[in-house]
Amino acid sequence: MERKKDEATIHVKKITSRNRSGGGLGACRLYQIFMRAQPRQTTFVMSIRTKQGAITRIRVSASDSKPTDFPLINIPSPYRDHKSPIPEDFNNTATRYKVAARTTNKNMLAARRLNSAAKAWSAAIGVGFRRSTPPQPTRVAWQKVGTVSGCSYSQSTAGATIAAVNLQPDAKMLKVRWTGGGDDSYPYLWLRDNCQCTKCFHRSSLSRSVMLKDLSLSLNCADVKVSDGGEQVKMQWTNGHLGTYDAQWLHERAFREPRHKPRSQECRLQKKYWGHELQDNVPRASFTELLQSDSALLAFLEDLEILGVVLVSDVPAEVDQLLLLTNHIGHMKITHYGTTFDVVDRHDPNNLAYTGGSLDLHSDMPYLQNKPGIQLLHCIKQFSGEGGDSQLADGFAAALKLSTINPKYYETLSQTMVDFVDVGIEGGKKFHASWRAPVIELDGEGTIKNINWNQMTRDSHFGVPLQAAELWYEANLVFRDIIHDENSLITRKLQPGDLLVFDNLRILHGRTRYNAMQGERVLQGCYWEWDTVSSLRRVLRGEMAT
Repeated sequence: MERKKDEATIHVKKITSRNRSGGGLGACRLYQIFMRAQPRQTTFVMSIRTKQGAITRIRVSASDSKPTDFPLINIPSPYRDHKSPIPEDFNNTATRYKVAARTTNKNMLAARRLNSAAKAWSAAIGVGFRRSTPPQPTRVAWQKVGTVSGCSYSQSTAGATIAAVNLQPDAKMLKVRWTGGGDDSYPYLWLRDNCQCTKCFHRSSLSRSVMLKDLSLSLNCADVKVSDGGEQVKMQWTNGHLGTYDAQWLHERAFREPRHKPRSQECRLQKKYWGHELQDNVPRASFTELLQSDSALLAFLEDLEILGVVLVSDVPAEVDQLLLLTNHIGHMKITHYGTTFDVVDRHDPNNLAYTGGSLDLHSDMPYLQNKPGIQLLHCIKQFSGEGGDSQLADGFAAALKLSTINPKYYETLSQTMVDFVDVGIEGGKKFHASWRAPVIELDGEGTIKNINWNQMTRDSHFGVPLQAAELWYEANLVFRDIIHDENSLITRKLQPGDLLVFDNLRILHGRTRYNAMQGERVLQGCYWEWDTVSSLRRVLRGEMAT
């Protein structure tokens, strides 16, 4: 297939160096971009520097010349035009460019978020490949059509065109008849609210800019036209505004039956539930590869979302290695136990995890309104004797099993509110955390979204009627039997260099007892948020797709 001169294909690779000395943990990234513009090919690497979330420098240096900076100061959006002058010595497309990217931990995510469109434009002008305007961003958001970073929300709508349109003023609806057959209707208010013209939709931020104060129940449409060979509809509203809507965009959002899945579900990966069969099949990842390869990082994130647990190996048995990996993800969740926490035996523990005793299967921090979504436990030193084994069970799988064997018990655990509390002192600061939630927490669609299971921090205050308390305990003990069944559990004694990463909303974890007087066991832990992790997974999947 012949390539047009103004087309470019981009592939991005990343390498992360060891942390720099001084100033805390740092990271060095190399963005290597291969751009092909017929008939010649150029290979180069681009440097990105950020400060407080804004891109402050793009540096390009040829192997045979001094580095040249293209400053981009206080850019609020990755789609901002590149307006820096281009030195003449970079117009030779046969030159090989080499550039290093440096960024601090706080700005790592900002550097990653520089999207493919901005990279393409900066790269193109750096090698003398010019266009009259920057290329439009290839990644699309909720107002655009197609597949967004792994979120497929179309039903064979590619190439949808309109055969005819009719206004229905009494019902205040627009009826659209499709060329391929069938028709759909759209409410006037919805159309006005989601107008795609430049006055109502902000392209660079991909956000609706029309204000609610501009909407009225008395809104009506004066005229409607089909344009661009059936690919667009233009609506003249009675208030004088001209609205525009692409055919495919409308088809994607049709109010037809059966309804599309909610967008939040479309953007999730399908979970796979498990039991003891995962004992020897826990997904694995290499710490070194996660720091060096976007494809390895993507596979890790997808396994984590699908199965809820990944074992990372070859992590240096030293403290703060979690920070290095977090640099590639986003940020840690801070709790009253700190940013990171050391799971060791303490003389005067404020948490049973800080003892050598056994820990019942549980999820962490159900006493928080927004409990951590993901937990990481890095083994630095393991107790050499018997005990200290980590136990895991799939709480979602157990809940689904309960719904099958006893729907009444499932209903009880999903509707009865339970109090959880954590009171103590950490680092000289007092804390008193308290929240109320059911053991099996459902979302608005009736899907399991969270298992709040923690025998240690469940409060003795139980604000339910007497008979309801008895029924709850019956259901609770049956659920206990399911998760502790040998067909549900997997057990592993972590070794120094192992890093266990698991979904804290789904996976229940515990520990077998060990004699802390006879040896030491040291784990360092931290938390991530699912919003951050899922976002990065979609971004990486979108970049891989393009």
